[in-house]
Amino acid sequence: MHPQQPQGITINTKYTWMAFMLAMFKPKALINGHQVNLVWGDNPIPVPPGNHTIEVWVPYLWKIGQALIQVTVHPGQNVPVFYAAPAITFMKGAIGNQPVEVPGKTLGLILMIGLPVLIILCCCGSSLLSAMGNN
Repeated sequence: MHPQQPQGITINTKYTWMAFMLAMFKPKALINGHQVNLVWGDNPIPVPPGNHTIEVWVPYLWKIGQALIQVTVHPGQNVPVFYAAPAITFMKGAIGNQPVEVPGKTLGLILMIGLPVLIILCCCGSSLLSAMGNN
């Protein structure tokens, strides 16, 4: 049984294996204008009751995967916030009160797998076709 979370918010951050380089950069949040350093995984953050504006991103040369949410914390409540960094750095992140999917996962797979296959086919395809035609 988990102990009761303290009043506030718990920001859960994640990234996909396709964006493994993000592991080297810790996510950050701006909560009501105050910057908070996060880690990948659960981040319990005490905040007073009330409305809170939360922006999460991953710092690099620019803010990767910016995402914004507003939450209301009632006295004694701990509000979960789920953030997923995008698979492709130029996309926005996903954020919500329920677990969220990684944005751009399908496009990331296509680029990681499909593009190299296409290059190999273009570079080696004519050689393979020639070899098959000579038999």
